[in-house]
Amino acid sequence: MNRRRLKILIGVAMVLLGLVQAWSFAVQDMWIPTALGVAYGAIGVAFLWTEVYAADESAG
Repeated sequence: MNRRRLKILIGVAMVLLGLVQAWSFAVQDMWIPTALGVAYGAIGVAFLWTEVYAADESAG
């Protein structure tokens, strides 16, 4: 597996885990863990943006 594909896999996994955590705690009305899940998903999006998309743009 090449490095770019691995970074995509890690970023998507972070986003999905954040969404699952946010959803599972939101249905239980536990808002702090829900917010942390949303934050984790946002970190995954930022990871995808910086490590995959922006790296492709700068490579040409």
